[in-house]
Amino acid sequence: MKWTVVAAILLTVPLVAGAITEPKTKVEYPDQVTVTIDGAEVSLVATGVGLREKTFAKIDVYVIVSYVAADVSLGEDAGTALRTLDVPKRIQMDLRRGFSRDKLIGAFKDVIEKNYDDMSAFEADMATFFEYFDRDAEDRDKIIFDYTPGGGLTTSLNDEVKGNIDNLAFVEALWTVWFGEKPANGGLKKDLLKAL
Repeated sequence: MKWTVVAAILLTVPLVAGAITEPKTKVEYPDQVTVTIDGAEVSLVATGVGLREKTFAKIDVYVIVSYVAADVSLGEDAGTALRTLDVPKRIQMDLRRGFSRDKLIGAFKDVIEKNYDDMSAFEADMATFFEYFDRDAEDRDKIIFDYTPGGGLTTSLNDEVKGNIDNLAFVEALWTVWFGEKPANGGLKKDLLKAL
């Protein structure tokens, strides 16, 4: 199944007036969005929304929302299903502070490495992914990861497509940052599943 990257990113619109809100920041997201895949609209529903904070200082780092195809059954272990299923899904991160490129890349890398003993199935793709982040992160940057079967993972920064990786093993590795056995933050993982 092929999909149009531009359509999937630029034509994302709320299906209904419903919203999901992160409690501390009051940031709202549509509870449903649509993406266009092969000319057909596919509905994604929010699984949850959360806030990543620096542990001790309680400084906001980013607000995040997770979506998955509306017709997908995630079963009893929704976190594992979100991470492993070959279905349309999205993660959107809205940064609340600036920090260095090295810190951003290191945050992804550290969590992925904690969840894998062997990264050979996606190591080259992970290096490609890190190249997308060619500057320091800035407050209010918006990062979106869109995945669809047959279309791969599209990464965009502030609505600019940075690249596409067609390797489900890497997609699963990236999703471990939030839904892995050892996620970046256990409380955030729970928040990203609360809407189910």
